[in-house]
Amino acid sequence: MEMDLYKIGEEYVEARIIESLSDLFLSLTLWKEGYTRNSAGKAFSGVKALLSAFIVTNEDKLLSLAKDDREREWIKKKAHIVPTHSMYGLARMLENIGIDIINLVRIALDLHEYQYNGFEPGFSVYSKKEEVFKDLITVVKESKKIIHTYFPKYEVKEISEKIDELLKEMQG
Repeated sequence: MEMDLYKIGEEYVEARIIESLSDLFLSLTLWKEGYTRNSAGKAFSGVKALLSAFIVTNEDKLLSLAKDDREREWIKKKAHIVPTHSMYGLARMLENIGIDIINLVRIALDLHEYQYNGFEPGFSVYSKKEEVFKDLITVVKESKKIIHTYFPKYEVKEISEKIDELLKEMQG
């Protein structure tokens, strides 16, 4: 008999929101210290954690969109893990139930490619550090806004305020 290793519910969602905020904070801190590729990776991880929280809180609606039993089973058992290759598809499913985070996910995936490939032509959409920074700031601000809108009871004020301070400092 197969058993779940842990219960996926409200505590899981809270952990993913805290993880998202922490990763956004770390992303800005790493950028400030000159670790641009690691910074991009943390921003990506922050979006991935946020996506996971959305998957868990909207599972029933997503299950109703599934095209067959196999997809329903995948949503129940694996979607909350948010495999990188499934992020865009999951964001599209969320869009179908009124949660539009497509652009955020696209930018996060671009940052993920930059994390691994730097400015390598053909492997990254970026050719300048300024382009990466602009997208990084967009991801941080949009993620914070989404968390504040959809998950206010899980928002950790201390981390949120530290993010705001870093954003203010970094944007001059």
